[in-house]
Amino acid sequence: MGAGDRNTPSLVDARLQRWFGWDGGNDNLWAQSLRPIVDPREMAGDFTRLAALARTDVDLAASYRAVFGAAPAGNDEAVAVDLAKALAAYQETLVSGRAPFDAYRDALARGDEAAAAKYPAAAQRGARIFVGKGRCNLCHVGPAFRNGEFHDIGIPFFIAGGRVDPGRHEGIRRLRTSRFNLLGPYSDDPTQGSATATRHVAQEHRNFGEFKVPSLRNVSRTAPYMHDGSLATLREVVRHYSNLDPDRVHSDGEQILRPLGLTDAEIDDVVAFLDSLTDGGEH
Repeated sequence: MGAGDRNTPSLVDARLQRWFGWDGGNDNLWAQSLRPIVDPREMAGDFTRLAALARTDVDLAASYRAVFGAAPAGNDEAVAVDLAKALAAYQETLVSGRAPFDAYRDALARGDEAAAAKYPAAAQRGARIFVGKGRCNLCHVGPAFRNGEFHDIGIPFFIAGGRVDPGRHEGIRRLRTSRFNLLGPYSDDPTQGSATATRHVAQEHRNFGEFKVPSLRNVSRTAPYMHDGSLATLREVVRHYSNLDPDRVHSDGEQILRPLGLTDAEIDDVVAFLDSLTDGGEH
């Protein structure tokens, strides 16, 4: 095992995603589950060892039979994919719960001013900045506070050893050439109707250095931040957007990001809002 180049994303609400990994190099959760197992810098496994474990470990072999209805007798790659699909099935059960913001939103929707007033004043101000001056909701949209797409947000893509992380540009290449995508032989959808996005996605110059917009649900629990883990706190994240260098962001892509110029008090308010997206459970 060795040091990686990217921050580990949360598994909570992973089932709601369309693309997986910071670069979207997989279009399904089971392929994404398989990737770290065989990555030489992570678990450094291989299909032969995975299949042998499924066949020889008594408990695992019994569990395999219970789930798939037969012993793991297929080729090694197919058995490894089955194990990855079992992992994905478990990960789909990891869902976020209600957060303080949800109670505030519902109180506003029903016109309950007394209940809405229980939501911290700082978080209320932060929410107004989030959808107003900050325009954060253009990318962090909907109940999960993400759009599931990819953007260059001004974080350097140079990594150790003078290398560069190309982000989405390389992710699209890996996705299209993978045997484990939704167009491949292990897809559970014989119609390939779920693979429409995969079929039509194509590399563009602007994809270089783009990374996936993460969900903000439970974001206060997922430090460090950004695709490379380069920012330690939410306050640093908000300050990054406040002081953004527009010349660093791609000029041939969408013109969404601009420096926000937030005051220290406004940064505190946005952080209070982000903290309020954390549920009360453990995952």
